[in-house]
Formats: sequence, structure tokens, C-alpha cells
Amino acid sequence: MSSLQELPAADSAVLAASIGSAVLYLALVRSPPSLWRMTVKTASTALLSTVAFMQGGPRLLVGALALGSLGDAFWPWDDETSFLCGLASFLTAHLLYIAVFFQKNGSGTAAFHVLVGGWRAMVAGCLGLLVPIMIASLLPRIGPELRPPVVVYSLAIFAMALTALTLNSSQLIAGTHAVWILYYGGQLLITLGFLSLGVVAE
Repeated sequence: MSSLQELPAADSAVLAASIGSAVLYLALVRSPPSLWRMTVKTASTALLSTVAFMQGGPRLLVGALALGSLGDAFWPWDDETSFLCGLASFLTAHLLYIAVFFQKNGSGTAAFHVLVGGWRAMVAGCLGLLVPIMIASLLPRIGPELRPPVVVYSLAIFAMALTALTLNSSQLIAGTHAVWILYYGGQLLITLGFLSLGVVAE
């Protein structure tokens, strides 16, 4: 797999289209759900999956990105079926990320020895505290039938963060931490927003 500086023209064009789609989605993020908004959002990650495939990246990574884009396709629609389909897509994508992280490490048992002591253990401990708090804040605000899949999804994200901590690549660790921080930050702001509006469980 060639480095980013050596991308062929076709690969560079696809990567540029992915970044362009992501930037365009920023302009649409507050607009009502629509086929156009969904297409732009889905394209950004789908094109990343395409770049990974064209560059000969790990198949698990290609699959994870593809499933993430599929989840984006389901996510904007305000019905329970779409929500569950999106959740299943994202969940499977996270499981593939966990698998590709283990594949990178080569040995799952040896990899988790890295978490013993040092700053990684501190981060893992903080995540272990944050995840139950996040789950506890979300569950009262969703229906009973949606609670089990949301819990499983949250635990999968936690597992993905832990496996990322075992990697030797600082770029991969930083990337996964950024995803977690943004994800949790988004959930926190949503929760605080609802609380500030006085929204109560129905």
C-alpha cells in the first residue's frame, strides 16, 4: 500500500471527493433530513472505503468504512426500523474495527498487556467510568425495546477504544480517541440540551 504522498491520480480524486462531501455535509448538517443530505453524508465515508480498497488496505477496514456509510444512509430517517438498521450497521462496523486492530497487533492476549500500567491504563480507566455514565444518561430517554441494542452498541464502542489503546501507532490511537471524544461530546451535548428544555420521559 502506497503512502498518502504517493497516491495515484484516481485515488487522490476519490479522496478529494470524500473530503469535499464531508465539508459539504457541514453546510447541510442543520437542514431537515432529506435524500440529498443523506447522500452527501453517506458518500463521504463510502468514498473513504473506496480509497482504502483501491490502496490495498485491510479488508476489515474497507468493510468497516462501508458499513459506517451504510449506517449513515439509515440514520437520518425518523423511524424505529431505520434507527435499528443504522445501529446494526454501525455496531458491525465497530466490531470490524476491533478485528482490524487485533489483526494489526497480531496477538490479542499480548496486546492487552500493554494496558497494564502507564497512561494507557489511566485512559482505559477513565473510559470505564464514562461508559456507564453515558449509558445511564441515555437509557431513560429511549423506549424499553431500544435499550438492549443501545447498550450493546455503547459497549462495542468501549471495546473498540480499548483495542485502539493497545496499538503501537500513535496516529491510530489519536484517531480513535478523537472519534470517542467527539462521539461522547455529542451525546453529552444532546443530553444537556434535552435537560435544559425540561424534556421528561414519556
